[in-house]
Amino acid sequence: MKIYIGKDFDGNPISVLLADSREKADIAWMGMKDTPHSVEEIDPNDAELGVHGIAFLLTSTKRNSNHSSRVGGVEYRQWKRGL
Repeated sequence: MKIYIGKDFDGNPISVLLADSREKADIAWMGMKDTPHSVEEIDPNDAELGVHGIAFLLTSTKRNSNHSSRVGGVEYRQWKRGL
């Protein structure tokens, strides 16, 4: 099984799938009516995986919108691929 990360035109992740082939991942994206601009493939069994055997799939940071109509803004979590 491999991890497939579909990305938009700007390189932002739009979906993460676990599948035993790229063809099945593509079929799943078609069923979701989604078309990734690019796809990153990660094989968890790869001996050269990431930094010391760790691949950072998604990390997040707490953010605040500081929206003017709401005192203090709205807190949300911004997700990104990797560190």
